[in-house]
Amino acid sequence: MTDGSQPAPRPSVRDLVEKLAGVLVTAGLMVAGLFGLGVLDAWIARRDDLFLKTIPDVLVSWRDPSPLAFWAFILTLAVPALVVPGAFGLDSKAVPPGVARRARLVAVTASALAVAGGIGVAAFAARPELGLATPFGAAWLIDGKAREHWSWGAATSVGVGCSTTPSQITGEAPTHALNYDVTFPSSAEARLARDTTDLRAWLGKMTPIDESLRARKVPRFAAAEPACMAHFEKGLAEPDKARLRTLIGL
Repeated sequence: MTDGSQPAPRPSVRDLVEKLAGVLVTAGLMVAGLFGLGVLDAWIARRDDLFLKTIPDVLVSWRDPSPLAFWAFILTLAVPALVVPGAFGLDSKAVPPGVARRARLVAVTASALAVAGGIGVAAFAARPELGLATPFGAAWLIDGKAREHWSWGAATSVGVGCSTTPSQITGEAPTHALNYDVTFPSSAEARLARDTTDLRAWLGKMTPIDESLRARKVPRFAAAEPACMAHFEKGLAEPDKARLRTLIGL
């Protein structure tokens, strides 16, 4: 006697090949999208570097991603991952062969167009913004054209600090971070402590900016945790330790 249940049919070799093809097509589209975005970003970064060399007295520079960059990643990654697998039977739904062929063609075409569209969004609508600081002020540029620029005298506040995130929060070793943020009337914020890997060089670049802001009596808010200061002072010569403490406002 049997309980009336039928064993699940074994997938045929053709089904397995089609599913493998679905995996490869999905992965191929996503890799192509990431490669396109990577090449585009490298080209924009190189162009920004060449542009920076034409501007005298640049002390600190940074690149901020556009809010639209999110949509570029959605088009290049999420669309292929969501659309293609089902058309190749990776969701285990039985689809008539004729419908499956049409669905695959539509899914692959739509996903390829989405990938191309994502790269297009990144190239034309979601280019990263180039920020820079000189002894005279800060500016934000797109394609070499200033979107916004301010002198240090226009700053509304300066936020400076040295903070430590304890291991109880990170789950690993404590992390330490410096911040030096200058806010302007438009609410634009120049976050100047982007790269402090070479702390001594960064201190040298920040000194004229800090002196300019202090001379203009821009309101300053400062806070420093002892553990953070001890971390960044480690290995610094005494003159550099003094410059760091002056910068923070201790």
